[in-house]
Amino acid sequence: MLSHFLPSSAVVFGPLLISGLVAVILFARYLIFAGSALWFVSANRQALRNRRIQPLSFTRAQLRREAAWSALSAGVFGLVGLSAHLINREFDFVASYASIETHGWFWFWCSIPVAILVHDFYFYWAHRFMHTPGVYGRVHKVHHLSTNPSPLSAFAFHPFEAVLEALGFVLVLALVPMHPVAFLIFSTFMIAFNVMGHLGYELLPRFLVHVPVLRLLNTATSHNQHHRTYRYNYGLYTLVWDQMFGTLHPRYMSSFRRPSLTTPLISSTQTLKEDLPE
Repeated sequence: MLSHFLPSSAVVFGPLLISGLVAVILFARYLIFAGSALWFVSANRQALRNRRIQPLSFTRAQLRREAAWSALSAGVFGLVGLSAHLINREFDFVASYASIETHGWFWFWCSIPVAILVHDFYFYWAHRFMHTPGVYGRVHKVHHLSTNPSPLSAFAFHPFEAVLEALGFVLVLALVPMHPVAFLIFSTFMIAFNVMGHLGYELLPRFLVHVPVLRLLNTATSHNQHHRTYRYNYGLYTLVWDQMFGTLHPRYMSSFRRPSLTTPLISSTQTLKEDLPE
């Protein structure tokens, strides 16, 4: 996809310079979403107190840690993006196209949900891999340091995990023909949805569980539950794969539709016994 934005002559400026520029752009876009979300929930925490998932507050140390790991992840994303661009120049494996007329407007818009489903499937299995013994403690534990995740934790990854995350987009580009603008919409949606999942507040209405299609959407409640239990609820955009492969938390639905969100999912001092890993 970078091949549509970076001319061949741009390489003369140096790979590190280009990847650094890409990293800055990615991190700036991420901060716009994550920073705005953090400001919103912080400025409205009293009004949103009934939507709060955990009674714990975000700490400054937590936010600094999450921001630092996220900045490092952006740098890794830039390197992987540049590497994919350079490899594509040699092997032309990216399925993207420059003109909308190539596939028409119908596919332009259809390619976005297709990309989301492909990425969701990849993310589910990559996420489960991150939880395998030996990998979790060395890599994914960095992300799970936030047991009460904030919006800034969405990209707080170990560098190895950041590479694995970035490869999901490379896979999408290789499998799904996409116009650069469609890919931009898709990647922006990913950031917004990922930040929403780490919000710490459930803003989605409870009636979602009564609508057959909407109940398959992932929620902040679901992902917060994952951060506390260290298992269950591995999906990014949907709960489809968790339901299909038996990894949806058995108390997710009751937690999401509980009569009052004023009752926290866990206490301020300990995790519920039934939430602990076996």
